[in-house]
Amino acid sequence: MIEFFKFPSAFGMHEASPFVLKLETYLRLAGLEYKTTETSDPRPAPKEKLPYIIDDGETIADSSICISYLKEKYGDTLGENLTNEQHAIGHAVKTMLEERTYWVVVYTRWMMPENQKLVLETWFGMIPKLIRGFITGKIVKDMRKGMYAHGIGRHSHEEIFAFGVQDVKAFEDVLGDKPYLLGKTPSEYDACGYGFLASIMAKPFPTPLSAYVGNSKTLMAYIDRVEMKAFG
Repeated sequence: MIEFFKFPSAFGMHEASPFVLKLETYLRLAGLEYKTTETSDPRPAPKEKLPYIIDDGETIADSSICISYLKEKYGDTLGENLTNEQHAIGHAVKTMLEERTYWVVVYTRWMMPENQKLVLETWFGMIPKLIRGFITGKIVKDMRKGMYAHGIGRHSHEEIFAFGVQDVKAFEDVLGDKPYLLGKTPSEYDACGYGFLASIMAKPFPTPLSAYVGNSKTLMAYIDRVEMKAFG
């Protein structure tokens, strides 16, 4: 059986990481049996990040690489009716979410002081105070450096959220009046879409981005639809 390694649930969500939620949503949409192992420390993980899976003794890291592996081994049941053009659209939307929208989520949780405090208390509160500040200080510093290297960290608060709103509006426009991103049935791209939109809507982190999503009947109905399909 597939063993799925993830963070413990937090902030009232199935999973606080959009990438971990993406992979778990895919596993459920694809009807694959798995067992879950929770860990708060990603450092021992392959590539020092979560999620990853172990299947038949093989360890696979990175949510996208995991999904490619699962499709090849167990069949692409979610994408068998998609055209090459639809796959290209799904890939473009997925890349937008993972390579830019993700950094807006990082900014929301790690750079906004009121949210940073909650994140650090939730995920690192169990670490002895003597060393907690050193560890969390390095994590925040690394996050800030990553945002600056990406480029989004060079922008103002208003500009960062304007980028995020552009992204979710683009997702909304591609979705249109379809039940799922590319048609009547869910695909792997819906696992990614749900993972990110649900993360944006995490209740402890209200932002201009979550306000846009929350005011969109189309996006809120989509989140509910994918959640019901995947998690029941």
